[in-house]
Amino acid sequence: MSDLLQRYGVFLNVENPDDDARDALRQTVRTGGAVEQMGFHDVWVAEHHNSPFAIGSALTVLLAQIAACTSTIRLGTGASLLALNDPLRVAEDIASLDLLSGGRIEFGVARGGPFPAQYRSAGIASADAARERMHEALALIRRLWTEPQTRFDGRFFHCEDVAVYPRPLQRPVPVWLASLSGDSPRIAAEHGYGLMATPSADLGQVAEQVAAERARRGAFPFAIARFFHCDDDSRRAIEHGVAAVRAYPRLMGVQFPPGRLPPMFAPDAPEAVILANAIIGDPGQCVARAKQLGERLGPHRLLLKPATHDANEARASLARFARAAGLT
Repeated sequence: MSDLLQRYGVFLNVENPDDDARDALRQTVRTGGAVEQMGFHDVWVAEHHNSPFAIGSALTVLLAQIAACTSTIRLGTGASLLALNDPLRVAEDIASLDLLSGGRIEFGVARGGPFPAQYRSAGIASADAARERMHEALALIRRLWTEPQTRFDGRFFHCEDVAVYPRPLQRPVPVWLASLSGDSPRIAAEHGYGLMATPSADLGQVAEQVAAERARRGAFPFAIARFFHCDDDSRRAIEHGVAAVRAYPRLMGVQFPPGRLPPMFAPDAPEAVILANAIIGDPGQCVARAKQLGERLGPHRLLLKPATHDANEARASLARFARAAGLT
């Protein structure tokens, strides 16, 4: 698979296992800057709220810091939780980021994932309501970026003759829906959005959905995040990476609806299931696994989510992969 068909990015979640928020934030920014030098194409940062462990609540602040210490890497919101935020403010923040970064923003949006505490704190009753708010907010933001003045009368958001400044440098800003469920594939097809699969999404189901979408709409932007750990010693990489994936649901406090738990997060998930849905191993194994994804999924962006809380270890792991894949 050529580089034109498969791009490599990094997916960062601001994790604070040692209760040192300042260091967790600074290490995330440092990693975001380092991966540009390694040759990665994109760096995406997740947004989370109400968690002492996942503290990436100020998404645009983090990306602004990364933008300031980079010059070429694409900067993705992975993802902006539109249901929980004021869309006018998001429109202003993302436009400012796009201008300051020289037009490098990738605007990924999501309803908020399996974290009901986020919905409750925002007064949202359910995941379905959050999804509806997300799509409505996105429609409003895209109009605010292009119309001289916007009048909008939706179910959740209302404005009359509002103008937002500044406007983004990119026309248009690339939009990604971090969801393959509900109306997201249809809405993405109607508006030309990209689709993104989360690190825990089952690869078999993802492959089927991507193939079906390509049959319906032809080529379209697609990205998939995968848990990742690369060590020179294969067995050590697997032991560490698999243990990190097993611990992730507890640390993050995920709460999937009945019947929707990803196979890799099942309490008794075999090691083989986790490895089949991740990029874990020595450098050669990781690169081979990435190429297999390319053959199975077709053109896409592969976003590596480090499966370690040690920032130095994460950067070393990413550097091993970058060298083996010929990025540096």
